[in-house]
Amino acid sequence: MENYTVTILGCGVMGTAVLSSMLKSSFEPFPQKFICCTGSSRSAEKLKTAYGDRIEVSYGSQNVEAVRKADIIILGCKPYMCEHIMDSVADGLNGKQLIISLLAGWTIDQLKTFSPYIARVMTNTPAKYGCGMAIVSFSEEAMKYEDIVMKMVGTVGKAKKLPESNMDAATSLVGSGPAFCLVMMEALAEGGVRMGIPYDVAKECAAKVMEGTARMVMETGEHPEVLKASVCTPGGTTIGGLMVMEDKAVRSGISRAVEEAAKIASALGKK
Repeated sequence: MENYTVTILGCGVMGTAVLSSMLKSSFEPFPQKFICCTGSSRSAEKLKTAYGDRIEVSYGSQNVEAVRKADIIILGCKPYMCEHIMDSVADGLNGKQLIISLLAGWTIDQLKTFSPYIARVMTNTPAKYGCGMAIVSFSEEAMKYEDIVMKMVGTVGKAKKLPESNMDAATSLVGSGPAFCLVMMEALAEGGVRMGIPYDVAKECAAKVMEGTARMVMETGEHPEVLKASVCTPGGTTIGGLMVMEDKAVRSGISRAVEEAAKIASALGKK
């Protein structure tokens, strides 16, 4: 695919996160044009102010033409809005466009109503900063576009290909995961505040502890249990704190949160 146009339908949190990550990167072949579609002139103006000449904007009835020009369509709208939005731009669809969906719950079979070429993606808000994670599943017909899709999606930070049967779990672990991590970060910071550390310092400490721990896992390749054990001095502070966490079922609480979010993701696709 050369000299291609990417049209983004829905430029909210996730749509702009992926757009930002692509604009900050370089991969070949790079899109010749980005067209960002919104529902109002005000939203379009805000996008143009944010991204300038690197994008074109479209809104309202203009979106049909923006879709008609697209070789690749990125669906970045809210899942419940997808059917309405796609109906409104139906005259611009030609059945040959590659559709990259960021929508939780919408299955490949459901999306094939619009095109046989579907890449279903679950990513997360850290994508905006180039440190996100993405899971990608393809329709059989879209496999010929695997290389370009993985390059585009990989700009968010890291991308992995998995079967669609894993997508509800990925929606929970990857998509909802930042919120779960932020609860843990908030709790760490508040513990520091409780023991006398000023909030701004406690928040920065908690953030760097989580960042550094994640990097340690990624760079060493070690199981988290091994790294955790290396911090635990016999009779020391860390093992004492971990025992309280076990008493309070913190581990199972987090795991069950992932399980519950995955169940909700599955239900979204059945509505």
